[in-house]
Amino acid sequence: MSMPSNEARGGRPDALGNVDAQGDADAPAGALALGLAGERVWLLPARALWWPAARTVFVADVHLGKAASFRALGQPVPAGTTRDNLDRLSALIDGVRASRLVVLGDLLHAAAAQQAQVLDPVHRWRERHAAVECLLVRGNHDSRAGDPPPSLRFDIVDEPHRMGPFAACHHPRRVEGAHALAGHLHPAMVLRGRAHEHQRLPCFCEADGLMILPAFGAFTGTTLDGLPAGARCHAVGGGAVWAAP
Repeated sequence: MSMPSNEARGGRPDALGNVDAQGDADAPAGALALGLAGERVWLLPARALWWPAARTVFVADVHLGKAASFRALGQPVPAGTTRDNLDRLSALIDGVRASRLVVLGDLLHAAAAQQAQVLDPVHRWRERHAAVECLLVRGNHDSRAGDPPPSLRFDIVDEPHRMGPFAACHHPRRVEGAHALAGHLHPAMVLRGRAHEHQRLPCFCEADGLMILPAFGAFTGTTLDGLPAGARCHAVGGGAVWAAP
């Protein structure tokens, strides 16, 4: 089983909007460049979308406190997932020097996340990135968990939220006059090799007027179901994003 070479990931813009990334000094490591709604964006191996013209990074389905919610039900799941998610968010923001973070729904997993053991490290993370504007588009888990406390300084909006040519959403949907960016489905794809081996990988799912991001959270599942018919998938694996055949 193999993925396309780095050389195969560049090339001239095609009918689907791929952008030549070869020799681009601004290219984040392992990223795949695309043209969406007249803007250049980068699909990042951190399972995020980077819009450099607006210094904005998008993530979906962080699900902070999910492990704590399971432990509250007496289920023996590992600790440390909130810290891991926050460390990865910090690395993402620092890596592209983002001035704005947009969470496309499901920042907190459940009401059990509204406790000190989850929120205290989130507050420390927020202080570290005090200059970064943070925005949350409410998702279905946010409705159950409740909004994050005002002390975290998130602007909180309902979907669809217009941002230039984009519409920030949680649930995949098409928005008239905008290119929708969404989450919710935790999309994945399966790569199959010649020796009957296979690998399931999270992916970005691109359809007409819609881009579905993979789940950012470390303690989240993936699905192969419910993806738009005819969607084009970009797999995340090996420290890179790959335009799958």
